[in-house]
Amino acid sequence: MKRIKLSDYINVVKPSYVYLRLTPNNSIRNQSTHKIAKSIASIYRNITQNIKKEDAKVIKFLNKEFLFGTKYSYEMNSKVSYYVYIEKKKVEFYFIIPKRHLSLIKEKISDSWTNITVKEVKGLPNFSESATKYQLVYSKENALSLATDRRNDDLLRSKLNVVDVMNEGDKVGVFYNFIPTTQFSWRSSYESTIKKVKRNLPTERNKVGTAYILKMLIGIVSGLFDDLGEVLSGSKKKVSDENVFEALIERLNGGKKISDATSKKATATVLNAQIVVMSESKDKLSERNNARSLAQSFETITEDNRLVAKPLRKSFKFTDYSIAGSELNKVGDEEAQNFIALAGRDILERYNFIEKVETQETEVPEDLRSGVMCVGESTFRGAKQKAYLSNYEHYRNLLTLLIGPTRAGKSNLIGNLSIDSIENGECVIIFDFIKNCELSDEISALFPKEKVLNIDNSDPAQLQGLGYNEVGYTSNTFAQYENAKRQTANLLALINAINVDESRLSPKMERYLEAAALVVFINTGSIRDVFRVLQNHNSRHDYLSQVPKAQFEFMEEYMTSLEELDEIKDDVVVGTKLNLIVGIIDRLSILKRNTQMELMLKRDMDTNINLVEEMQKNQVICIRMPESKFPTEGERDIATTYWITKIWLALQIRADKIRDYKKQRKVNLVIDEIYQVENTEKFIEKKLSQIAKFICKPIISCHYINQLKHLRKELRSANTSYMLIAGCDEDNYKELKAQLYPFTAEDLANMKPYHAMNYVKCRDGYSRFITKLPGKVEDRIKRKQKEAEQCKA
Repeated sequence: MKRIKLSDYINVVKPSYVYLRLTPNNSIRNQSTHKIAKSIASIYRNITQNIKKEDAKVIKFLNKEFLFGTKYSYEMNSKVSYYVYIEKKKVEFYFIIPKRHLSLIKEKISDSWTNITVKEVKGLPNFSESATKYQLVYSKENALSLATDRRNDDLLRSKLNVVDVMNEGDKVGVFYNFIPTTQFSWRSSYESTIKKVKRNLPTERNKVGTAYILKMLIGIVSGLFDDLGEVLSGSKKKVSDENVFEALIERLNGGKKISDATSKKATATVLNAQIVVMSESKDKLSERNNARSLAQSFETITEDNRLVAKPLRKSFKFTDYSIAGSELNKVGDEEAQNFIALAGRDILERYNFIEKVETQETEVPEDLRSGVMCVGESTFRGAKQKAYLSNYEHYRNLLTLLIGPTRAGKSNLIGNLSIDSIENGECVIIFDFIKNCELSDEISALFPKEKVLNIDNSDPAQLQGLGYNEVGYTSNTFAQYENAKRQTANLLALINAINVDESRLSPKMERYLEAAALVVFINTGSIRDVFRVLQNHNSRHDYLSQVPKAQFEFMEEYMTSLEELDEIKDDVVVGTKLNLIVGIIDRLSILKRNTQMELMLKRDMDTNINLVEEMQKNQVICIRMPESKFPTEGERDIATTYWITKIWLALQIRADKIRDYKKQRKVNLVIDEIYQVENTEKFIEKKLSQIAKFICKPIISCHYINQLKHLRKELRSANTSYMLIAGCDEDNYKELKAQLYPFTAEDLANMKPYHAMNYVKCRDGYSRFITKLPGKVEDRIKRKQKEAEQCKA
């Protein structure tokens, strides 16, 4: 006959436990941790609730069907523990939670302490079996309460005082073992104790101790005297009559009145709690003193009841359901709040070695957890999550502003964003006019040569003709006129960027310049030809004669304006009235002061790069304008304004040629320290509301937001995303204070290096979160190369 095992019918399930490490922050308030205690109490299950039917058979009896269980499981009860571990320069906080109740307890932890980091760990700091251990037990019956003032952290502060007397290598810990229990018999037990208090009977927990016996004897003697007095006098004792024994017993018992905390304990949620203090040191005297000091700290919460220390001889495991040899205390949820406490601002400032969350933590919204351009890794309640700029169709081309001091990590961030873009098949244009174009060097070094196009404005051999060759030529009369108008608008922006006495050209001079530009551009001429037409009457009439008759409808007015420049003598054109265009000539002279710009002005555009074609390629375009070749701010401003107008025109032309915007390759336009080139900044400001429509995303960096004199006002209306990199000035925070809430200036100041406080556009409006910036681009490249080699192997 086959032997039947009990395990075939009943499966006993032991609880498995998870260790959580809690990292506090400055905003900690221990005013609602009683909620955690209540949630622990709620996991109590009686025997019947722990039994579950796993398999069953249908049995017919008396023509009826019955479901008969054939296999059951019994889930053993579980507990929750809170553990404070202390060394000379370390304080750590842990929870031991049953796995099946993890989500419930974690939810209450998050509800009680916002913005803390909760991290699952594999183990806890341990003590040897020979460590000194004390258990803390009530001196009186369970109904009498400890102090329960939610407003203070007296117990935790008192416990941490032990740090001052500890030596290097010493360690101590306080272990709170919370065992859920039934609430059924609590009220009757409570009322029994309160009756004793009112009758002046002793409420000591130890019923065989000398103190208890003495108080009981005095109580009995007092009662006998009362009864004897009533018999002899023949009447009841008056209230005013004094009884020496009664007064004595009242003082010994602590009075007949109970505290508010004890009154509230009647309706409190109760837990069985075991409290153990542990201490270990190379010096046994220090070990004992540290343990006693820690045990003594519990005097701070003495009220109707107090916790007294008793030696604990037996060792235990952190996952033991009950600590062998330790007595149980029935604590209310508000008493437990004393025990379940984290370090707040004052404690963290005093003990600055305690690991803390330096800044507040907020969750990255769902739509920013994936994308193309990664802005780093965010930590929220111990969980790490990559964060991205929005890749939503309507937001992915909006301006991103990087704000941070020198050497804060802006270049490395730009490098990472560039790699992200190229890997996603996009185009990146680096607009570089700082020093020796180190940014371009760093970014271009990250990619293969075939992925980089260098437009070097310092090399005479590579200089291009000054003009807007991207426009090209079309036989369509109106389209050609429209092309000429576009080039003219950009030329006017360029010439006005050449400041003379901080003034624009007069309207009349702008009319002459516009007329000359249209006549030249209609005939596919260059910017150099525009100035020739203005200054030289022969060139002027040569171009006027080349204007197609089909264009007269559009051009007649401008041609007439140009003829006003003719100097006529004896009905013959002999020269040009230069006084009418003196402002233009002055600006031309300033333009030609820079050697590079002068050479570009003289060059033909036949070999010019076509930006429309190049921005449709998956590559990095580095437009280099080193300071050594453009030494003054004015010269740099002229050069950058020319290139920004050229890029803008290329975007417009591309949109005309490729009408399906989905086929237009995204262009990421990177401009570092744009505030140095005022007219370029002005140009971007005017186009900011339009540029995203042309599938171009500006990425601009600066040290301070208030450096952007012209862009500053437009940033918010343009739905800009901001990244405040660690080390940036508090004024930047003040600029966005309302938007960055709940983050504070202190959070910005406390950010670790290479972290950023982000205010990023998302589908639900804006999201605020802190990220650790992406790692070094060099390391990223090495990883990619290693992965490629492994794939080949």
